[in-house]
Amino acid sequence: MILEHLEGGLTYQIAKVLAGYLGAHVLDSSSARFCIWYPGIKNSDSIFLELFLPISELIYDKPDQHCNMKYYRLPVLQAGDFFIAVIDEIVAGNENSFGSFYRFLTVDSNGTQKIILDPMAWSLPYGILAPAEVYDIKSILRNRKDQIYYLDLEKQFRNKGDNRIPPSDNLLEIHTGTSTQEGSLQELALRFKQASVSLAKGLPLTQAQKNFSGFNGIELMPIEPVIQHPVHHLFWSHVQEPKENNSELTIRLRKPDITNWGYDTAIFGSAAINPSILTTGRPHELLNLIEILHNFSVHPIKVILDVVFGHADRQAEMVLPPDFFTGENSYGLSINFKHPLVRAMILEILKRKLIWGIDGFRIDASHDITTYDAMADSTRIDDDFLKEISSIEAEAAGVTFKPWMIFEDARPWPRDDWELACTYRDVTEHQKHPHQWGPMIFAYNSPYIYTYWLSKWWRLSEHCVHGNKWITGYANHDTLRRGTESDPSKVSVNFSLGNSLKMVMESAYNNPSSTLLINGFLPGVPMDFLHAITGTPWTFFRNTDTQYAVKVAASEAHFTEWQITSIEYRKSRFFKKLKSFGFGSLSGLRRFAITLRNLLITTDYNLSVTATLLNHYDPGFDVSNWSIEKLNEYASCWMEDMHEYCNTDNHKDSADPRKTTFNYRLRQFRLQNPWLNHNFGPNDFLRYREPVEGSVICYGYRKNDETGKEVFILANLEGQARMVTPAKFDIPFKTTGQWGVAVSTPSVRAKKIDQPLRLSISQGIIFETNDS
Repeated sequence: MILEHLEGGLTYQIAKVLAGYLGAHVLDSSSARFCIWYPGIKNSDSIFLELFLPISELIYDKPDQHCNMKYYRLPVLQAGDFFIAVIDEIVAGNENSFGSFYRFLTVDSNGTQKIILDPMAWSLPYGILAPAEVYDIKSILRNRKDQIYYLDLEKQFRNKGDNRIPPSDNLLEIHTGTSTQEGSLQELALRFKQASVSLAKGLPLTQAQKNFSGFNGIELMPIEPVIQHPVHHLFWSHVQEPKENNSELTIRLRKPDITNWGYDTAIFGSAAINPSILTTGRPHELLNLIEILHNFSVHPIKVILDVVFGHADRQAEMVLPPDFFTGENSYGLSINFKHPLVRAMILEILKRKLIWGIDGFRIDASHDITTYDAMADSTRIDDDFLKEISSIEAEAAGVTFKPWMIFEDARPWPRDDWELACTYRDVTEHQKHPHQWGPMIFAYNSPYIYTYWLSKWWRLSEHCVHGNKWITGYANHDTLRRGTESDPSKVSVNFSLGNSLKMVMESAYNNPSSTLLINGFLPGVPMDFLHAITGTPWTFFRNTDTQYAVKVAASEAHFTEWQITSIEYRKSRFFKKLKSFGFGSLSGLRRFAITLRNLLITTDYNLSVTATLLNHYDPGFDVSNWSIEKLNEYASCWMEDMHEYCNTDNHKDSADPRKTTFNYRLRQFRLQNPWLNHNFGPNDFLRYREPVEGSVICYGYRKNDETGKEVFILANLEGQARMVTPAKFDIPFKTTGQWGVAVSTPSVRAKKIDQPLRLSISQGIIFETNDS
C-alpha cells in the first residue's frame, strides 16, 4: 500500500496519506508495521530495524536499573526516503507492560553507522534520544470508559448539524509537572477523581479540591517529550554494544526526570507523551485523566492541549532530517511548512493526540507559523495551514469530531508597535469558529503596578465588543513569569495590594475584584492558572540545556525579590541545592543573582568575561572562584530548586481559604450563566466612576435578552477605599427590590443594592435579578 502511493511522487495529498503510516503500528495480536521517513540516506549500503525486547522485569519508577534484553537486527525495505518493515511475533506494550523497543540503523560503504529514531512514535518511555516503544494504541482505546460523553456529543452534533466540539465556559490552565507533588498525569487524574467523588456524594470540598472544581474545561501546558540535557539526560545507555541477532545485552535505564515548561520541543516525538510526567511510563495515564474528566460527576470537563509548532529547539537537528527546517528564528529553528510531508506530519501528530479523546488545541504563537514568499521576499503567516489545522477530524468512541481551536496570535508581532496594533482577531475573522487569546491575558500585562487598569481601559472596552471569541483572564504561565522578571526598583509597584513584594505579586494575579470583573461579568472564556489561584510562586525553569542555562537562570533574578522571603528561604525543604552550593542566606543569593543578570547584559552574555568580573567584586559573594563550569553548575542548582519551590503541593497550607472559596463560587456563577460569554448587548455597558479621585471604581450592567435576567457589577480595581451606593449609579432599572447578591468578594457583606457599602481595593460585588 505504501509503495503504491509513492509511485506517483510525493504530492501533498499523498503525503497526508503516508503520514498516517509513519511510526510503529500494531496490525494484530502478533505483528506490527514500521515506517519512517528520513531523506538523505538513500545511498546507505544497509538499513536495519533494531529491536530490543525486555526479558527481565522493567520497573519504571526505579530511578536507576539494569534490564536484560534480547537484541534483533532485521533488514528493512527501502522505498525512496522511506524505510518499511512488517515484523511478526512482536511484543507490543499496553497499559500494564512494556513492549519491544526499536530504532533504525544505517551503514554506509565505509562502515559508518547512523542511528535514526522514530519521530512519530506512540511511546517514548526514555525520551527523544532513546529507542521508541511498540505500543498497542488500538487495544488501549478499545475499552475506553467515556462512551456516554461521546454519545451526548453525537446528539449535540446532530442537533446543530456540525461536529465541531463547542467551547467550554471557562478553563483552568495546568502545568502537570508542578500541579502535584509527584508531577504526573496519574496523580493529576487522582486529584480530579477525588473532587468528583466528593461532589457526587455531597461531601464538602477541601480547599485543595475547590481549586480543581467549578471548571468545565482544562488546558494542559505542553505534555509532549521535550529536549534533553546532552549529558545528564541519557536515560538509555548500553552496558555492552549489540553484536548479533538473538543475543542478550544489558541496558542501563534511568527514570526520566526532566523539568521544563513544555515549550522547548524538538517536534520529534510530539505524538507521544513526556515520560517525565508519567508515573508508570504508560501513555494510558493520559486516557485515564481524560476519562475521569469526561465523566466528572457534576458536569463533563473538556481537555485542551497546548501545542507548539511555531518553532523547534535547536536540539531537533540531532533527531530530525535537515528537510524539516528552513533556518533559525528567535526561539530556535523554523519549521519547513512548505514541505508536503512535514506539513502532513504535523497534521497527523494532531490527529493522533485527538484520538486519545482530546477536545481541543491551543496553538502556541501561531503568528510564528510562517512560510517564505519568494515574490515578496518576505515571510508571511500561513493562514491556509492554520485553517487546515482547524479542519482536522478524528474519531473517539466511534464518534467523529473536529476540535475546539484556540490560537495565541499577536500579529503583527514582532513589529515594534505590535502591542498597540494587535487586534487579537486576525484568526477569528479568517476562520470564524475558533477562539484567540485576548489582550488582557497576553504575556506583557502588569496588574501589579499603579494605574494598570486605567491604562488598559481601551482594551477592556474592546473586550466588551469582541470578547466572545477571546480566551480571557489576567493570570497564566506567561503573565505571572513576566511579572516576576520585572525589576521592582524600576516600576511603580502598587503597594496597596500588599505590604511586601510577595504579597503584591500574589494579590495582583489572584485578585478578587479583577477576577469578579473578568470571570463574573465580561464576555469570553475566562481562564485561571492553577499556580495563581493557589498562591504558588511561578517562574521559568528547565534543566535541559547548557548553552543558555546561565542566561535563563540569570533572567529570573528578580524572582528572589518578588516571590521568596527570608522565612521561606530558611525552610529546610526549599532551596537545598543552592544552599549546598554555598548560598546560605536569601540576601546573599539575591545580591549574586541580580549582579549576574546585570553583568551578563553588560558583557552581551559572555560567560568567560562575566566569571572574571564576578571574581573581582569587593566585597565578594557567598560563593567564589567563578568559572564557566561553575556558572553552569549554579544554573543547574537554580533550576532544580525553583522547580521544587514552584510545586503547588508545597504551598497548599499558605493559600487564602477565603479567596479559594470566593473563586470557586464565582466559577459556579459563571457556569450557571453561560450567556455571559456572549458580547455586550445594545444596553449593556462597563464604565468607571469619574472623576477617579484615587480609586478606579468600575461598574457595569448586562441583560440576558432571552430570559430577562440582569446583572450589575461594582468593583474597586485599584486605589483607596470608598463608600458607594450601588443603586445610585446609572443603572437602567426602576425598582431595587428585585435585586439580590449573586456573589461578592471576601469581607463584602452587603445584601441590598440600595444600601451603601465600603469597597476597598480588590473588593467588589455582583447583584442579579431572577430570570423572568
